[in-house]
Amino acid sequence: MTELLRNQGLKRVRMRLFTAVVVVFTLTCSGSFGMEDVVSSSGPGLTLLMIVVLPFLWSVPMAFVASEMGSMIPEAGGSYRWVRRAMGEYWSFQSGWWWSLSVFIDSAVYVALALGYIQSQLDLTNWQRWFVGVGIVAVFTFINIRGLQLTGWSLTVIQIIVMVPFVLFTIFAFAKGTGAVFTPFMPKGQNVVESMNLGLAVMMWMYAGWEAMSTLAGEIENPQKVIPRALMVATPIVIVTYFITVAALIRAGGANNWSTMVSDASSGGTDYIVAAKLVGGAFLGWLIFASAIASNIGLYAGYLASGARPVFQLSRDRLLSRFFGITSKRWGTPWVAILVYGIVNCVLISRSFTALIVMDIFLLMFAYILVFISAIVLRVKEPDTPRPFRVPLPTWALAIWVAIPIAIAVFALFTNGSDYLVGGLIGVLSGPIAYLVFKYFYHGTTDRALEGATVTPEGELTQFGADIEGVTA
Repeated sequence: MTELLRNQGLKRVRMRLFTAVVVVFTLTCSGSFGMEDVVSSSGPGLTLLMIVVLPFLWSVPMAFVASEMGSMIPEAGGSYRWVRRAMGEYWSFQSGWWWSLSVFIDSAVYVALALGYIQSQLDLTNWQRWFVGVGIVAVFTFINIRGLQLTGWSLTVIQIIVMVPFVLFTIFAFAKGTGAVFTPFMPKGQNVVESMNLGLAVMMWMYAGWEAMSTLAGEIENPQKVIPRALMVATPIVIVTYFITVAALIRAGGANNWSTMVSDASSGGTDYIVAAKLVGGAFLGWLIFASAIASNIGLYAGYLASGARPVFQLSRDRLLSRFFGITSKRWGTPWVAILVYGIVNCVLISRSFTALIVMDIFLLMFAYILVFISAIVLRVKEPDTPRPFRVPLPTWALAIWVAIPIAIAVFALFTNGSDYLVGGLIGVLSGPIAYLVFKYFYHGTTDRALEGATVTPEGELTQFGADIEGVTA
């Protein structure tokens, strides 16, 4: 049995827990590429300590909050809907705008990174590189329009391609590597704050994405059960994956190469591909090369799926053009929003991303702060609303817990230089301006068919808005 929402055309599909875990893993990890920069800036010992400690201060609170909010409000759009219910239209627009704009940038960056790996091995012209990128975007745009079942299957295949080489690399690294995994703890001559600056920002990026799965709640059967379970299973898997694979990188790099580690060693230095060649020869290097490409393509496919849903919801709430709210009658997906993401990505993959990434981190951090605040507001406003998954803390203790990642976000926002701060603020300020413009043109009329998913005290989803039509699969 599937559910087809008559007015908006979204169709629920059955997603097994294993597939849901793969999707969460893709959105939050998809391999450890990028951690090289943390090792060289923060030092081997501090990097591994942050991998273990930071999740409990940053990503685990988000995973738990996303599980509680997603089980309470299992609606398409995820965090956008949570903030709307807690804080109203204005702040929900900011949340949806900042998060969607961040994913626009994110998704294009992942394709560009995959193309960078490809171009490092093949002598492609800029036009050839762009055409390869357009091909990647076109394939996964089509897969996403076809629906979550095909997307989940493709992400499963991609993660096998990502992780099998990492397992082989880890074995070779500990068998043949000579690097001291925890030594030195920090770069010589730096204090803890100096060592953490860049490393903390990158690692917050690496541990982001826990809320992204919930944007798909409107198209998954029993999302109030499946998504929280997937988050709880995936969280320790991601932590262990990062710790083991980064320790293997340090071990494989040798005694003195940790300081030369960079995420792209095409111009010199040591990345995962170079480290793999050191301990396993050219063949293992090629396997990690394939893993790096697959990792970024998987991230692109995952964020293309999750990123389109808040845009769809903003359209349904009359805060964007109705064009973005059109769905496929055949597949029950927001195909216009997905297609627009793909078209924009085709343009962005040929651009320089330095300034855009600065804005991206700022946008993501502000959106996260709104999610944490909304969790506390809803505990106070709606204490008796059923929550099939509930963070096992009283509201006052939950408020203290989420204050920690908020403080970390603020620390990261203001400790990386004036260019970072100014560029990020430009991105954030686009939200209030956009709200005034779109509110003026589209008036923000609520689409009641997308409001009020109800969950029984037993955790069953009994209603999804005013207009529901059951369709037998």
